[in-house]
Amino acid sequence: MDYDFAGLPLVRVASRYSSRKYPLHALTVLSGHSRETSIDYYNSGKRRDLSCYAVWQYTISGRGRIDTADRSRDLLPGSLMIAAVPEEHVYYLPGDSEYWEFVFLVMTGRDAIRTVKTVENYRGNVLSAEEIPKTMECYRGFLQDLFDQKVTTPFDNSSRSYGLCMRLMEETENTWNPREKQSFGELLSLLQNNLYRDIAVEEMAAAMRLSRSHFTRLFTSVMGQSPRKYLEELRLKTALDVLCSENLPVKEAAARAGIYDVNYFCRIFKKRYGLPPGKYRELNCYESYLP
Repeated sequence: MDYDFAGLPLVRVASRYSSRKYPLHALTVLSGHSRETSIDYYNSGKRRDLSCYAVWQYTISGRGRIDTADRSRDLLPGSLMIAAVPEEHVYYLPGDSEYWEFVFLVMTGRDAIRTVKTVENYRGNVLSAEEIPKTMECYRGFLQDLFDQKVTTPFDNSSRSYGLCMRLMEETENTWNPREKQSFGELLSLLQNNLYRDIAVEEMAAAMRLSRSHFTRLFTSVMGQSPRKYLEELRLKTALDVLCSENLPVKEAAARAGIYDVNYFCRIFKKRYGLPPGKYRELNCYESYLP
């Protein structure tokens, strides 16, 4: 579904209500549409001196990235990032991305933060818009009204903010949570032990006794990336471990991870880690393989 976020003006709208007397448990205080082109765009939730709030950031085009305590995720068009602050994450424009265009909401209040933390715990920080159409429709309409200055009272704002939170809870309540990664345990072991050969998605699906399309959808939802992307990341991490622990030529390190085209390996390695494999080892791993 096309929500036409790109049609919204490039603005930032602060929602301040001088007449507010009651504490409200969900309130949007900032919204906007931005197109970032500088790597100076960098937001850290790790600072403990920050006030508590929740971010809803939808990628229209380009690419951003979020790093959490245990993983890094690209923020691609069609994805909604949610993040509670303060928390162990940073999100930013990576150096290999030309730009990142997105719309966002910043919410305060106990219920707004609780909602985002709950969904984070069960689904992670990055959600596909296709899986939460009611939430995205509500999100789009709320943004438009904020931009048009139609949300004129804190109570209207709070009602809309809370309603958006409940839409998200409704659409994510029955989806898989991280504990269900255990269901993929045997498959992940199969992949790790068979990197030397080509493993098709159809074979992965057959191992799970699922159709290819159903398997791909579930795997992406639970693991946060497609089966092919997961396998590529696993190969790269394995090759990196070999590079830093054994004094092998780059071609052999790649082959140990199941990548037999050294030119392709060097290209994806540099894209992922920022340097060619040999140079990366020289600068970061030399102590591991010196005799």
